[in-house]
Amino acid sequence: MRQMIHRRFYCQCCVDDSIKSMLVGKDDWMGKKRSASRMIFPKTGLAAWLFCFSAVLWQCHDKRSTDYGRWIEKPQSEWPQITMINQIEYTNKNHPVAGCSFLLDTGDQILAATAKHILTYFKSETMESVSFKKTLKLWKMFPKNNPDDVVVVDKLINENPEEPLGHIPPERDWLLFTIKERSQNIQPLKFRSGPMREGEKVYIIGWRYTDKDCPQVVYEGNFVRSEKGSFLITTKELTDNTTPGLSGSPVIDSNGYLLGLMSQKAGKMERPSSLDYPKMLIEKRANTEK
Repeated sequence: MRQMIHRRFYCQCCVDDSIKSMLVGKDDWMGKKRSASRMIFPKTGLAAWLFCFSAVLWQCHDKRSTDYGRWIEKPQSEWPQITMINQIEYTNKNHPVAGCSFLLDTGDQILAATAKHILTYFKSETMESVSFKKTLKLWKMFPKNNPDDVVVVDKLINENPEEPLGHIPPERDWLLFTIKERSQNIQPLKFRSGPMREGEKVYIIGWRYTDKDCPQVVYEGNFVRSEKGSFLITTKELTDNTTPGLSGSPVIDSNGYLLGLMSQKAGKMERPSSLDYPKMLIEKRANTEK
């Protein structure tokens, strides 16, 4: 009984008090002098201590995992800020509003994402490919109704001087940037891991060009089917092609996980780009940096 009480007590305080004492190497919580080895490993033994420590770390990790996406249970007006607009400054041209964008949490870092095809319309005077050729001065992202929550991009991960601008296929319609500066008020999104189901509810978050300086707009839809590097969704509100502007907006599921990025129209349906291409880019970059 005494040993059980001791173990239970030690599990609760091993993260804060014991590690603190391990780092400091001085007095314990009772004010008594004790060697570092006895402080860290009591009579229950090293194995018991490691078990307790692992259990506490797993609980913390599990809590972080289950906390993700809880905001989606709230009214949409209380969702965190997710989507931003792009503002691009070149050495010879400026574009104050150039589609939508968002932040992506890869697990190792936070990246910025938007649609590649916007470069076809919002480029510098000398750009002919997916390469800025030293013409980019500043690329900022911020909520349309709050320019103070700024994200400043750094390097374009998938810059490619050999890839011409023009018709960008939906399966490759991503720009991924590293970040130089970002507001903590923008919620990064995580990849969804499982497949989508026919009829599953999805959400497009962003602004059309006709949406003025208002909070991010949520458009509800349903998943239809997957296609090569993309998928089709239906919506009740976006049935025509007369109000563009959502390009680069994130598409999420009912748990807040990222499904894709708004790319093209497909008749009266939407054809977002899937996660295959950005996952490939991230894996390739990770392998290159090893």
